[in-house]
This record gives sequence, C-alpha cells and structure tokens, in this order.
Amino acid sequence: MLFQLAFAFLLFMVLVASIHSLNRAAFDRYGYEPFAPPNAALMCIPSLLLLSVASALPSLAALGTPEPVVVVKLLIWALFLVSMFALLSWRTNRWIAGIAALILAVAAPVVLLTVLFQRLSR
Repeated sequence: MLFQLAFAFLLFMVLVASIHSLNRAAFDRYGYEPFAPPNAALMCIPSLLLLSVASALPSLAALGTPEPVVVVKLLIWALFLVSMFALLSWRTNRWIAGIAALILAVAAPVVLLTVLFQRLSR
C-alpha cells in the first residue's frame, strides 16, 4: 500500500515537471505556453466530463451497452480534445499539441492548479 502511494506521488510529480518543462520549452521556441491558464480553465469542462464517465464505468460493465448520456459526454470530450489540438498545433507544433491536449483533456484541474501556483510563486 505504501509503495503504491509513493509510486502514485512519483507519477504526479513527473506529470507536474513535464507540464512546466513543456510550457517553458514551447514559450522559448514559439512564444506561446500550451498550458496557459485560459487553456487549462477551458479544458476543465471535458476533463470533468471524462471523470463523470469514469465514475459510471462499473455500472456500464454490468449493462453492456452505454447509455446515450455517456456517449454524448464522450463525444463532447473528443470534440474539446480535437479543438485544443488544432489550436495548439496552430500555435506550436504537432508533438507539443498532442501531448498538451491529451494532458489537458484528462487532468485539466491539476494542470490549472499547478500553473496558477507557478504564476503566483514568481
């Protein structure tokens, strides 16, 4: 149990470090931060939609077919993901856009808090 907790914390710290280093590298090269607070705040919507779908997974496994609400939530999540990828690839490159859009679509509240904390610590 303690090993799993330490491993989860290590993964969290790697995620935070990669967010800050990717932000810094993109700003140095392209003059744009992919994890800017407006991007992270906007992506909180699909991230929370994905979280609500994930909380319904045990009931989905028992039923077999997903409810229409779950399908709509996943479609909205995918639309936000593709839109953020398009925006970020227009401002940076495809690799940075792919990594940043996926991280934002899955963990935007964490990204928002870490980016805001970094801004406030300056």
